[in-house]
Amino acid sequence: MRTSTDTSTDTSTDSSSGTFLRRSGARPRPTPARVVGPVLGLALAAGLTACGSDGGSATDPAGSKGASSPAGTSSESPSESPSGTPTAAPVAPATIPATGTAGVTEAVVVDATEGGGSPSTLAFALDGDRAVQDFVVGLQNGLPEKVASAVAEVEGPGATPYGAVAATGCEPPRSVTVDAGEAGFEVVAQLPKSTVQCLAPVTYVVVFAAPDA
Repeated sequence: MRTSTDTSTDTSTDSSSGTFLRRSGARPRPTPARVVGPVLGLALAAGLTACGSDGGSATDPAGSKGASSPAGTSSESPSESPSGTPTAAPVAPATIPATGTAGVTEAVVVDATEGGGSPSTLAFALDGDRAVQDFVVGLQNGLPEKVASAVAEVEGPGATPYGAVAATGCEPPRSVTVDAGEAGFEVVAQLPKSTVQCLAPVTYVVVFAAPDA
């Protein structure tokens, strides 16, 4: 009886032990297809959502950058406007040396292409606006205004402005000789000896201030 009891006990133990081993080593049951399908669908949807959010964040900087470019262009345009371009300063009249018995040491030369007028050695007194207007009759292409400016430059106390059409040609006089004669001041322009040719003649007017006697 003891032997029988022991054997049954061992067999029960073995059988229970064998059952435990089979359960611990058994493979898990496969997940049914109806469960895997929804899980995969949710995972795929989550992945697409993440890609969409990443794409949006990647395109936003480009969009904001593209939107700011016109503003940058408009802000730079005023700096390139023609008003910012420096303009050339007006050219001052040329001053040439003068000699002669009239006591004049220098004269101002103004010119204009096709300025009109005819050369004359006789100088005219330019001691007023009316005298200047009479002298510039026949002059053109801005030469009357240049003569008036030259008169304002040379006039001063104790002297009287004078003017003469010294020459017409392609080169200005290098100097003048102003002599006191019976009819007034005589002006002789010293012109350069050259073969320079020009398409249109240039009128040269000499303006100077002679000391009052």
